[in-house]
Parts: sequence; C-alpha cells; structure tokens
Amino acid sequence: MANRTLSTLLASSVDEFEGAIQLTARASVWQAQLQHYRAARFKKEHYTQIVELAFMKFFLTWEGFLEEAFILYLLGKKSPNGYAPVRHAIPTDRNHAIELLASDARHTDWTAADRVGNRAKRFFKAGRPFAGVIRPQSNLLANLKTIRNALSHESKEATEKFETLVRNELTYFPPGMIPGTFLMTLKPHCAPPTTYLQFYTETLRAMAEAIIPT
Repeated sequence: MANRTLSTLLASSVDEFEGAIQLTARASVWQAQLQHYRAARFKKEHYTQIVELAFMKFFLTWEGFLEEAFILYLLGKKSPNGYAPVRHAIPTDRNHAIELLASDARHTDWTAADRVGNRAKRFFKAGRPFAGVIRPQSNLLANLKTIRNALSHESKEATEKFETLVRNELTYFPPGMIPGTFLMTLKPHCAPPTTYLQFYTETLRAMAEAIIPT
C-alpha cells in the first residue's frame, strides 16, 4: 500500500467495475443453461442475488477509490498525465493523511456528494479534481446510496426511498420489484440498450477516470 500510485489505483478500480458486469453476464448464462437441471438448478432468484452482490462490490470499490485518491493526492502523488492538485494540507506520511481525513467528520462519509465536495474544498484548491466531477452526479450517487440502503437495511424508510427511486426512473413501480431486478432493468432512452447496473458502473468508471486523468 505504501508504494501505491494513482495509476494503479485507477487500474484496479476499473478492473473491479468491469468485473461486476462480467460476473452478472456469466450469471445470466448460468441461469439460462442450468435452470432446468435438477441437480444444479440455477434459479432466477440466484441470478438476482449475484446481481445484488455485484452491485455491492462495485459500490464499495467506489467508496474505497475516493478515499484512496484523496490520500494519494494529499501525499503529493501525480496522476498518469502528471496532474497534481494544489493542497491546503501537506501530511507527513500516509497515517497522517488518514488522520487528517478522519478529523473532517465524526464518521467520514464517502457516499454523499455534498460532503465529499466540501471535503475536497477543505483539502484541495477549489476542490479539484473531486468537486467538479462529483457534484454534477449528485443525484446518481444518491440513487446508488438508496439502492445500497435497500439491500443493507430492511427498514420502512429504506424501502420507501427505493420505491420512490424506481417510480422516478420508470414512472411506475412494477409488482415484486427488488434492487436486483431493478439493476437488470433496461434504462429508458438509452442506445444501445443498457441496464441500470451497466449505466451505473460505466458512469462511475468515467468519474474515476476524470478524477485521475491519464
């Protein structure tokens, strides 16, 4: 970890994003091939569970990417194209950088666009490169958090927020829809046809590449 660079961070994060899509694509094939085998039947519910696990994996990857990018830029690391933001704080080492970020809030939250943007402005001039990338996608990031919460919490609030998200996206709430089935639903008005899972992962990848320009 001590020798990690922004280049390797970007590469590993992109691999994780692509891995989520590849996993669900393979699971779709398994479901089609094994659904009729008694000994190894792969039901639609199994496929949906894999989709949800893939989502959680890339959501955690995004959180980890943001935190690590903050740390590396604070340590003066440069992106592959030589970019380095102007720092408002210069930590002595990695542990000091982590302590500085932890002091920003009681619980450092990497899922809320406004908090990440404000944190970026505290540590880097004009919040670059984070604020300009994060804030235009605040609604999308809020939707990702809503889906994560629907998967992680069985509360009425989490369920209602998920249902509102689906209605906002699809104009209605299909009977029996859960996060996994929503993620594999085709996003309206996308060409070529794109599932919500693909749309989310491709957007996060583009954001990561904007934060660490090559």
